Amino acid sequence: MKVYTRFVSSLKCCLPCLFTMALGAYIPLQGQTTEVGLDDFYIAGETVRTGDECFRLTEDYDWSSGSIWYRNPIDLSGSFNMELKMMFGCEDVSGADGVVFVFTPHGGVTGRRGEGMGFSGLRPSLGIEVDTWENDHLADPAEDHVAIMQDGQVHHYYSLSGPNIIPNVEDCQLHEFDIRWDHTTQNLSVHLDGRRIIAYTGDIVNDIFLGESKVFWGVTAATGRYNNRHEICFEKLEFSLPLTEMVFDDEMQTRLLRHEVMTLQNLKFNSGSTDFESESLPDLHRLINLLKANPNMELALEGHTDSQGGEHANQSLSLARANSVANYLMSKGISAKRIHAKGYGERYPIADNATPDGREKNRRIDFYLFQPRT
Repeated sequence: MKVYTRFVSSLKCCLPCLFTMALGAYIPLQGQTTEVGLDDFYIAGETVRTGDECFRLTEDYDWSSGSIWYRNPIDLSGSFNMELKMMFGCEDVSGADGVVFVFTPHGGVTGRRGEGMGFSGLRPSLGIEVDTWENDHLADPAEDHVAIMQDGQVHHYYSLSGPNIIPNVEDCQLHEFDIRWDHTTQNLSVHLDGRRIIAYTGDIVNDIFLGESKVFWGVTAATGRYNNRHEICFEKLEFSLPLTEMVFDDEMQTRLLRHEVMTLQNLKFNSGSTDFESESLPDLHRLINLLKANPNMELALEGHTDSQGGEHANQSLSLARANSVANYLMSKGISAKRIHAKGYGERYPIADNATPDGREKNRRIDFYLFQPRT
């Protein structure tokens, strides 16, 4: 039996792996798009350039290894979505390959070769492995599989999640491959051809990266007693801004500092509920950052409802919603003494309560900043 390195982007028929990546906001955040150039990456081991945006990580001979790393770290205090198209090879029997995407505070390094896949020994780290070879002494299933691993440990006893069996991907076809991180739920999920194949929920920043939220990402590859060429191509990167750095635009900030009444436009409540959706968080954190930058200002929160339900119930609900927002702000370090929450029920609609869209607009929180009297 082969004692191979299950590894990154290996292509059994020695064809390049087409890799189209968009690293953007899973929760809609303010982001930027960057054209990828060769200078954006570190390379290590036997990695060489093969094209305008392509690299060969290993040659098709035994005991070869290489890696490629993006120069700038990503911040796990923000969400991201990596979208890829990958080809995992053509030979389903005699070839040996796999894929590992690595996140670690230390970029530009390669772990052990062979069955270590260039991931073994990297600590602290998190790796997402797509494995198409069976090493039974590592608790691999016989089928193609995926696992989320930690700290350079390649035995599945130490896996955070998996191994989960997936359909055969060694078919010479491009497969859609998405990696999604939702920092609000601390959920990491992986999708293959539109279907979720594995997920992990946990405090990755503290439990794995020892409190460090900024980590480098890269792809590492290696061969062992059996081999294949591993190649990868990059096309686009999109980064999202972490919530802790989000701010209102200059015009909005100027209006707020002039004490104008505004609405938290992206703060959405379901009918009869005080819970707001995760899409509300960017605006809330813009408000948090503005309050922290202006410690002399206080905040008025005014809750409003649609007209469904009784007037007294809507009065109570509007106040409960305003308090829900206040509690979130306080949980992020804003003093309770600076927050003043009120509820006005259904008295001040801004849209027609006869339509679902109008009712949704009326379920809102208005706010303004003011300077307290001394």
